[in-house]
Amino acid sequence: MAAYYIFVMRFGLVDSLERNAQIKTYDGVHWHYEPWDMDIALGNKNDGGIAFNPPIDRNTKLPGSQGTYAISGRNGDANGVIVTSNWLFDALEAWDEWINEIVPTVADALFIAGLNYNNITNMLDNNYAAKWCEIMYNESGFFKYVESGQGDPTWLSWLQGARMTHRHWWLSNSMDYYDAKWFCGDYKNHYIYLRANVAAGSNQNVIITPNKKTYMSVTKDGVL
Repeated sequence: MAAYYIFVMRFGLVDSLERNAQIKTYDGVHWHYEPWDMDIALGNKNDGGIAFNPPIDRNTKLPGSQGTYAISGRNGDANGVIVTSNWLFDALEAWDEWINEIVPTVADALFIAGLNYNNITNMLDNNYAAKWCEIMYNESGFFKYVESGQGDPTWLSWLQGARMTHRHWWLSNSMDYYDAKWFCGDYKNHYIYLRANVAAGSNQNVIITPNKKTYMSVTKDGVL
């Protein structure tokens, strides 16, 4: 369950948390969550087009909307008050051990097993996108989003090309954010030391301002 939650958050699978997923077993003993429809990812919204900058989570809303949330399973009214929400993930995110211990531990284990930015982009670029003939890719998009609409432009925003540059940018920012949030992965490989010579007992403040939305961990005198 934690691995699937991490997968959804990192990739922005907005339509795969409450639906488009199934609990599956291959041996009748071990069960796991598995998505079956992942075409809405990396910033896409349900009805087409890129709408969300990274990172996104269950509190992310459609830009300009008070009640439309990015990830399926949560809806609000015109005043932003939550009306419906997935009870399972509400309970898990409210569980301190889940969000502060289980998820970070599993996220770090996944990183060690190979779920990192370089491996992901290599897989998507070379093992998937590069295997498609560009003409076939364009024909597929034309059939699905243009010809089937019979003149209706509703689906034109889905014609986004190979999206390689977008994919790299989106994944890089999302991976960095969640590595920092869960104190795992590549985040632990980047740090700075700050040494200051101040008089004993003096009250000195250090202000750190990040250039983007992130989490930071500060260690003082060996204490995190």
